Order: sequence, then structure tokens, then C-alpha cells
Amino acid sequence: MKKILIIPARKHSIEAYTEYLIRYLGSEFYFEMGYPPEPPYDDFKHRIWTGATSPLEKNPDEFDLIWPHFDSHWFLVPPEKYAHKVVNVQFEPGGTRFPTVAACTSEPVHNSFKHSHCLRFGVDTRLFAPYPMVRTDNKFHIGFVGNIQTPRRYLKELFIPLENIPNARLAVYPAVWHKHTRPDEIEAMGGWSVINSIVDGDKWWPGFPNCYNRMDVFVRCDIDSGYQLSILEAAACGVPVVTTDKGVGKEICNSGGGIYVECKEGNWEPEVLKELAGRIREAVTKLRDDGKLREDMGRKGRKFVEENYTWEKWIPKWREFFREGLKNAG
Repeated sequence: MKKILIIPARKHSIEAYTEYLIRYLGSEFYFEMGYPPEPPYDDFKHRIWTGATSPLEKNPDEFDLIWPHFDSHWFLVPPEKYAHKVVNVQFEPGGTRFPTVAACTSEPVHNSFKHSHCLRFGVDTRLFAPYPMVRTDNKFHIGFVGNIQTPRRYLKELFIPLENIPNARLAVYPAVWHKHTRPDEIEAMGGWSVINSIVDGDKWWPGFPNCYNRMDVFVRCDIDSGYQLSILEAAACGVPVVTTDKGVGKEICNSGGGIYVECKEGNWEPEVLKELAGRIREAVTKLRDDGKLREDMGRKGRKFVEENYTWEKWIPKWREFFREGLKNAG
């Protein structure tokens, strides 16, 4: 029996998705999730009494493999001692400090690893499923779920202008809203427009499908492709998507599950943002005006997820990934 330590991204969707991996692979691997304490590790539990550590922290020496959720978590264990048994999953294509086994959630842009696996998290299509929900109005609901404070989303420039579409309503579900958010940060997100568009937020995992099922269309625009988990979740709920994200977002749209808006990568200049916002508006307006198209896209989007991104289709690849990591760790 091999033991795998997961250094988690706490209160992040990735942590919730990882619990599915533990469920489906727990018959072969023993998983624990937690942060390592400050070294030395051999007597760290004695430091619990002084308040210097926690019984929830884990000793890396007791595990055969270490998987930090984020590449930035590499520093939590001394690399000179543990690099040989650290595996890294790039949730966004890029470099990693551990050339052991690596995984990408999309095809690698470059392969500088000993061996690279192409992985995705699966989608629980029983949790993320379409079901009817009552409305407080008869307007067309344009939804967004996620971190609205991330500058690369350009919420103010690309999403907020959609509030001017006739008979439409913005429905924002932020991951969090900190009480100490500064006025300039609020303005950067859209000011009063974003405040008045917030319906709910700070959801626990089972609540996400409730958000998607209140929408007529899900809009996700990002200068960086990022994780794209929300695109898969919305599609699984039968909600058509409008996105600028390449990768899975474009795949869903190509399958008929939404409208892909081509954009330039890198730093979007003001004139580029203005032109992009216009094309996003055209896509959303098209869906507002055609209920049959929305229904068709919603059905095709869910079918795409069921055929390509269920856990049953990806668990074998994750199993192979961990097996190889353990083999390389010796």
C-alpha cells in the first residue's frame, strides 16, 4: 500500500475535485490531505502544545509521493530532499520545478518533463445537472460564477456592459467578497453595477449547480485559459456558454454547446477589449433572441460533457499518473 500526501488548495474548487480522486482511487492508494509543518518533521507533534503547529499537518517522511495542488506550493517541502517524490499537475501550462512526472489539463505547450500526462478532472454529472428553478422576473439572465477580483477576467470591460442589453439581467455569483475590499478595487470590478448584479456567492460545493441553473447563458472571459472548470460545470447543467477561453471552452462551443468568441492572447489593449466586448454582446443577444437555439446548445453542451469529461473516462489516466509517479519516486 502506497501513501500519497496532497498539499491542498484549501477552499478552492480543485480541493473539491480532488475528493473525487480520493473516492475513486482510494482502493489502490492511501491519500491524506494537509500541509507539512515547519521542519524538522520527526517531532513536530510535540510543537502542537506550544501552538506552533497543528495535528492536521502531515509529516512528508511518512509518504511515498507528494502532490502539491499548485506549483507554487513546492517550497512547503525542502526540494533538495523531496524533489524525487514530488509530482506536479500544471493546471495552467507552464514550467515546474520538479522534473519527475507532470500532468497538464490540456495538451502540453512544451514537453520538458521526464514524462507528461494529459489529464482533466471529471465532472459529476449527477450533481451538475439541469433542473428547473423559479425566477423573480421574466428577464434573460446572464450569469458569471467565480473570482471577480481577478484582473485578467476584465469583468468591468467585458461582462458589465452586458447590463445594457434590453430585457436582460446580470447574475453574478462571486467566489468571495472581502469586507475590506477597497473602493478602487470595487471600481475596477464594475462599481455599483457589479454590486447590484450580485445574486449570491461564497458557495459550498453542492451549491454551484443551483447558481448555473438560474442562468440562461453563462459567460466566461479570461485573458488566461485558466482552469475552465466552471465552463464544464455550466455545460453539464445544460446552460449554453459564451467564452473566449481556448481549450475546453472552445471544444464545448465547437460541439454546439455555446458560442466561442475568438480573441488575442496576452495583454488586451483598450481597443481590443472594446471590440471583444461588442462581439460578446452580439453572441449573448443572439441567445437572448432564440430560445430554441439556447435549448439546443444546452442539450449539446451536456452531451459533450457526458461523452468526454465524466470521471469514469479520466480516472484510468489519473491512476496511471500516480502509478508512474510512485515508480519514479523509487
